[in-house]
Amino acid sequence: MNSLEFPFPVSDKTGEWLAGHGFEQLERCEVLGSGHHECYLLANSQDRKIVAKVCRDNSGEALKAEASGLELLANTGTLRIPDVLYISKQCLLIEHIAEAPQCSDYWQKLAGQLADLHRFSTASASNLTTPYGLDEDNYCGAQQQKNGWFEDGHDFFSQQRLMHQTRLAFDNGYLQTPWVISIESICERLAELVPWQPASLLHGDLWPGNILIGEQGQPALIDPAVYYGWRETDIAMSLLFGGLPHDFYLSYDEHWPMEAGWRSRMSLYNLYHLLNHLNIFGESYLDQVHQTIAKYA
Repeated sequence: MNSLEFPFPVSDKTGEWLAGHGFEQLERCEVLGSGHHECYLLANSQDRKIVAKVCRDNSGEALKAEASGLELLANTGTLRIPDVLYISKQCLLIEHIAEAPQCSDYWQKLAGQLADLHRFSTASASNLTTPYGLDEDNYCGAQQQKNGWFEDGHDFFSQQRLMHQTRLAFDNGYLQTPWVISIESICERLAELVPWQPASLLHGDLWPGNILIGEQGQPALIDPAVYYGWRETDIAMSLLFGGLPHDFYLSYDEHWPMEAGWRSRMSLYNLYHLLNHLNIFGESYLDQVHQTIAKYA
């Protein structure tokens, strides 16, 4: 088999890393998914595989943020997360997780491991408060996700999630002034709509496409948009595109019982993701945004 050319520009430093790890030549290259990065599965002559994510604008900010998020999740030891192998401004190389048949208790394991992840917080012996956010901005899909640190979870979700995306949607011409006013009204009443919750470490983009079946059929997660926030928002995101099997939610509630009325808040949390999708993909999400605003305004 003839060796293949790399499908993206390879700098001298990146080339040195690839050559030093057996990837000076490719035997196979497959396009993976259709996300905001170019994403490839690379295989060498020994059939070792790695995943390459490529940024063409040379800023490297989104790649750096993804690498940081993967490492933050992996360091908890709770969930199977691919290792970060190499990063530059042009590309992020990560471990390839080979999928296997799903184990019989897959959804129960995912629920328990996610609950364990959510128990990681920003509290410490010297700081009894649990600030919300993260020390730097990152990305949720192709859109920058605003973070920073907030002492109040309602202020954080209002300013850095709902209102930030609302202002973008207004500037992009998707939301008219009456809808903006309605979202502002929701934000003013957020403390009435959402009970206090501690700041939990979140995956941040927990839709089914980011949940894999790894080695031995165990759950694994990719493509995080991490921050410390309300754990209910991770559960809400898992419901946005059809949801996960009932066993997952039942088992999660056994590991860490949900607060009363949690299902009534799911659409409110997902208003953030709907606004984000509106700003990324356009008006196809506008009806869902309008319906959600009307439900809580």
